[in-house]
Amino acid sequence: MYCSGCGNQLQGDEKFCPECGKSTSNEKSSPEKKEEFETLEFKSSILLGGSILSPEKLIITDTAVVYRKRNKYLIGTDESSIPFSRISSVEINRKLIDSDILIYSTGNQKIVAQDFSISSAKEIKSEIERRINR
Repeated sequence: MYCSGCGNQLQGDEKFCPECGKSTSNEKSSPEKKEEFETLEFKSSILLGGSILSPEKLIITDTAVVYRKRNKYLIGTDESSIPFSRISSVEINRKLIDSDILIYSTGNQKIVAQDFSISSAKEIKSEIERRINR
């Protein structure tokens, strides 16, 4: 850690810089640090019409939204992802008891995740918007 006043290297436990006397309390909370987010995973609900053999998953990582679904042969998974820097909008297509989540990117890539609960869809949308605006 360095003093923002004079550039002197600090050990980290000083309250004031020994060279210029500037307070180091501001040094510990560096504005360059990005907020760290936990990885969140959401599954389509079987009770709301989702497939028991191939549920759809939306995984929100620190850098992107990942969509996973088992392929039609039930052997592997199909996966697509959109980095937060390319997401242009997130929409919720609300139905009677469930909802679909539509994530659009710049370009023509889009993720359509179906059969999520309405509360999960709202949480997904707010988490994506929060991570885009960090």
